[in-house]
Amino acid sequence: MPTVASLVVPFVLAAVAVAQVPEPDAAPKPLPFAPGVTYDPAIPTLEQVTGHAPGAEVSSHADVERYLRALAAASPRIRLVDYGASWEGRTLWYAIVGAPVQVARAGEIQAAMQRLADPRGMQDGDVEALIADLPAVGWLANCVHGDEPSGTDAALLVLYHLLAAQNDPVVDKVLAECLVLIDPLQNPDGRDRFVHSTRAARGRFADATPLGAEHSQPWPGGRSNHALFDMNRDWFALSQPETQARVRAFLAWWPLVYVDLHEMGGDSTYYFPPPAAPVHGEITAGQRAWLSRYGRNNARWFDRFGFDYFTREAYDSFYPGYGEGWPTFHGSIGMTFEMASARGLVFRRRDDSLLWYRDGVHRHFVASMATLETLANGRAEAQRSFVQHRRAGIARGEAGPIKEYVFPDTGDRTRLARLANLLLAQGIEVQRATGELRASAVPLGRPAAEAGDRTFAAGAYVVSLAQPASTLAHVLLEPHFDMDRAFVDEQKRREARRLGTEFYDLTAWSLPLLFGVEAWATTAVATGDRAPLGVGAAASGAAPLRAQPPQVAYVVAWGQNGAAALLAELLRLGVKVRSLDRAFTLDGVEYPAGSYVIRVHDQPDGLHARLAQLAAAHGVTPYCADSSWIEQGISLGSGHALALKVPRVVMAWDRPVNPYSAGWVRYLLEQRYGVPVTPVRTHQLDDVELDRFTVLILPEADGYGRALGERGIAAVKGFVERGGVLVTFGSATRWLCEKEVGLLASEAEPRVKPEAPKPKANDAADAAPEAKPDAPFDYGKAIRPDKEAPPAVPGAILRVTVDPDHWLGFGYRGSANVVHDSSHVFTPVKLDRGTNVAIYAEAEQLVLAGFVWDESRRLLPQKAFLVHQPHGKGHVVAFAEDPNVRAFADGLNLFLLNAVLLTAGR
Repeated sequence: MPTVASLVVPFVLAAVAVAQVPEPDAAPKPLPFAPGVTYDPAIPTLEQVTGHAPGAEVSSHADVERYLRALAAASPRIRLVDYGASWEGRTLWYAIVGAPVQVARAGEIQAAMQRLADPRGMQDGDVEALIADLPAVGWLANCVHGDEPSGTDAALLVLYHLLAAQNDPVVDKVLAECLVLIDPLQNPDGRDRFVHSTRAARGRFADATPLGAEHSQPWPGGRSNHALFDMNRDWFALSQPETQARVRAFLAWWPLVYVDLHEMGGDSTYYFPPPAAPVHGEITAGQRAWLSRYGRNNARWFDRFGFDYFTREAYDSFYPGYGEGWPTFHGSIGMTFEMASARGLVFRRRDDSLLWYRDGVHRHFVASMATLETLANGRAEAQRSFVQHRRAGIARGEAGPIKEYVFPDTGDRTRLARLANLLLAQGIEVQRATGELRASAVPLGRPAAEAGDRTFAAGAYVVSLAQPASTLAHVLLEPHFDMDRAFVDEQKRREARRLGTEFYDLTAWSLPLLFGVEAWATTAVATGDRAPLGVGAAASGAAPLRAQPPQVAYVVAWGQNGAAALLAELLRLGVKVRSLDRAFTLDGVEYPAGSYVIRVHDQPDGLHARLAQLAAAHGVTPYCADSSWIEQGISLGSGHALALKVPRVVMAWDRPVNPYSAGWVRYLLEQRYGVPVTPVRTHQLDDVELDRFTVLILPEADGYGRALGERGIAAVKGFVERGGVLVTFGSATRWLCEKEVGLLASEAEPRVKPEAPKPKANDAADAAPEAKPDAPFDYGKAIRPDKEAPPAVPGAILRVTVDPDHWLGFGYRGSANVVHDSSHVFTPVKLDRGTNVAIYAEAEQLVLAGFVWDESRRLLPQKAFLVHQPHGKGHVVAFAEDPNVRAFADGLNLFLLNAVLLTAGR
């Protein structure tokens, strides 16, 4: 049995200076990180470089950079890689650590892992020859949530230990068998927000009070990145530059194990896998065995130190957007580790014990080293398991019921190209048909009656499942995956007793449904020619603008996301644009309602050249009209049109606004569509000259009434009355329904409507007939709360039907797919009060993917999703849910753009 020193391997410290708490409790004398281990004095310690020992302070991004550079200058066992930058320009680093000979051949090792990741053409002997002297590549990723900081300081300690330890057999084994990649800080912008807030609030003594200012962060907190996204949900959405860089680095190395180190509530202990239910069915038995293997070794290390931990609780492995899920579906062993958070230097728990920041650093350090030991001891086995997973991916398309996914070249081609590029960017092979394809196919998200032999025109995108990445492709493209029946039954039992359910995240995420594109699953390989696409090579196929400017106008068809982005840029440049509210036919081409016209006269100089550039960038082709004669429908000069205003958007910012909701909408408007947004702190909205803006957005929030006060509410109502457009999402829409606000003639439905009181008998003639025997006592009814919201749907994809005659529904062909992730059920508005632009579909067509409660299936059909209600000269545009969720539902973007671009001035 290994000795304690070899099991635990940390860092011997002299006295560690840990801040005091004011009671005046003193920090206990810390245990050494690695009892009995000695270190090479030539390798600098964290304290020598930054002035604080591990766990004595929360290291900033600048501290991390200084220490990484100092280590790289001192040891041949480490090489630093700058793999990207955050929104605010902070460098993203990972360190390559191993024996000097392995670090020197890092490029060769990387190429070998690329070969194992695509084992087509390799025989077993080829694999064995390749892995004979190939180190196992492992990845430790830390602090994707900036206010979960201990992983970063633990990572710096792991680096020091691997570089400086002189008498630790575990380190010797890891260096001999592994090449370790360590990303100490995935979210530098969020972390530095947190570091600044906790240091700024600290006095002479570190304060353990849970609600003390050191622990209570100002809005938006440090969890998210600069754009206010949760990057532990962004792995397949790839919306953020940090995630994009991380995925590129992952695909360059293909690590066999990927650990994402986090923090949780301070009254907890420590979590490592195996995960809780539900575990996705595409996670193989072999991968589950590895999760248990890593967990058992972690447990042995924790037992040696007397550290408490738990497994198989709280943290599932179902959603593919996690930092543990996405790598797992690519064949790695992805794991989440969670440490109870001091959220500062010291935290007082409910039992009055103290949790020190150093405790988190120590436990993350121990778990990291235990993981590396497991990988080192199973090097060749882990490599063979990875190859087996990638080979199984290839076999799926050869032997499985689904052979390929086909996306016809129809509808919004700009959206379709973005989907193809999104798949390519995460290592999924995509082909494009160069001629007609024929196959027997089943539609995704549409009636099964449409299944049968299909012909797809040239230009269709194809994702074959006979590829190494087919597991991830299948998980991202297939509409629905069942959860374990026992888990679902337990959630139903808990919900019936109002115990709180254990769904951890969304239960549906199918990209074809979220993008709103037509997709088919073939039951045989489609016949016909196709060519592979390189990363970023998918394009809408839009023809370039003709060289000669038109004599009359440019006409752009509405219905493509690219057309909306082009419109936003044109308006920002001062181009005069009119949007037509009805369909028309010009030169034999049918244009849907919402299409816009740019007359050539009275426009900025150089319009044609500028429009050619912008149209190419956004993948659309404006039509050059040399005549205004319309064959059918309304004329270009019709009164059924709107001269569009330059969008000037102001948005509520700061508490009580949900930071994610604010981040999502701002990101989409500014980064995807080029619409500037002015964020104003919520409590100052009544001080702002709102009439300077065309649109006011209230993201999701609980507590607008308290934050705005009477003056703020009056300011919002006055803005609408005078002609402004108010856009609300989810809980902000619920606030509009409150009596003191009165901006939406809807109401949030309860779970059970109260029974109407029975009329009283006025005389003998009205008296009730002879009483019947009492019905049996209904215990379930008796204990049911009088007033409660419907059960919260855990992130399912539902269908809504769309009014094609209303401008907010322009660009949709009768329906859309929405993410429902709440308990909201809003009654539709009356015809004399407004328009229900989108309502939830009837019960039999409602659910496309994910888990939905039976009560929600009863309550939601034909209830309001998107409502327009006029007030005075202005408009209220109210969404039941946030259509911008995680910026991955491209199929809903036109709802937002219709509100922002096509509403003001009506």
